[in-house]
Amino acid sequence: MTADDRLDPGIQRLIAAVDGRPDAMVALALTLLLPRGLTQTARRLCDAAVALAPDDREIAAQARRIRSAGVGKWYFTMVQDDDRHALYAEALRSVMPADATLLDIGAGTGLFAMIAARAGAARVIACERDSVVAAAASAVVAKNGYADRVTIVPKDARDLQIGVDLAAPANVLLWDNLANNLIGAGGLRTVEDARARLLTPDAVIMPYRAEIMVGLATHRRPADYAMGIVDGFDMTPFNQLAVSHDTPDRGAIDLRSNGVAIFDMDFTGPPIPAARNAVTVHATAGRVHGIVQWIRFHLTEGIVYDTIDPGVRAFETEVTPVEPFDVTDGQAVVICGRHDRDVPWFWLEA
Repeated sequence: MTADDRLDPGIQRLIAAVDGRPDAMVALALTLLLPRGLTQTARRLCDAAVALAPDDREIAAQARRIRSAGVGKWYFTMVQDDDRHALYAEALRSVMPADATLLDIGAGTGLFAMIAARAGAARVIACERDSVVAAAASAVVAKNGYADRVTIVPKDARDLQIGVDLAAPANVLLWDNLANNLIGAGGLRTVEDARARLLTPDAVIMPYRAEIMVGLATHRRPADYAMGIVDGFDMTPFNQLAVSHDTPDRGAIDLRSNGVAIFDMDFTGPPIPAARNAVTVHATAGRVHGIVQWIRFHLTEGIVYDTIDPGVRAFETEVTPVEPFDVTDGQAVVICGRHDRDVPWFWLEA
């Protein structure tokens, strides 16, 4: 149950008081409901206001602010990742069973659900927990003529039920990870739950494996991470408050070593436990400002999507700043890491 499902009586009275007045309805949604996290209630009030004043451009402008609240900008960059789309399409065509029922976890824009249908899936059930995103994805699916094969379900994957949302267990799972660190969006638990309840025992899982990769990085703007001397003042004590990790612009860092998998996760095996590991990388000469982390997805055997490749738009690399130091060609450096199934973190061996 969410906050939207248990509205305070005072808020209910305020909603009733503005009923029938579109300007007051959107004002209440913007100034009270959204700040309190009542996103779904705000959106419903917004839709009612637009229905009352369909030609009012000011109401429409306010409504756009309300409807898009909490919707990630990443949706608009992810769909520009043409290489990713091509790799997934190729992988899906290569493994799609006859008369496949495909479960797409994290429908987002609906693009991958349509790619799956075009690749041969007979039925696609795509779940999306944000109801506004799900509605937009449904409109996209209908616009492109796939509504007969693709169903967008506005639910979290863990709330799906066989016999309600799926007629029978799916024999293909396509799950779209939204975390730059692979596990930050709850991916492990979601896939494990789907395997336990929503899939056939022999279901194809895509991606079936992923590696969390690490290497050394040089930042082209190191002052973004650490203060030095500013106007003659030594600002270095403030560096204790520097970010623990960051997602810099793709052109802001250069690799200062080879990349190595510090965690290798197989989604077809037993549940993946929390883990600690250490790996050795070999540097190229220069200055090191941080540990860079990215993901290598194994879609099917032989088809790999690497998020550090040039042109990738769907993911960013993450950098853990370290005390800057110089390295020589071939110098061995040990990178340590741990994850608790929800968050990974990294440091250098002393």
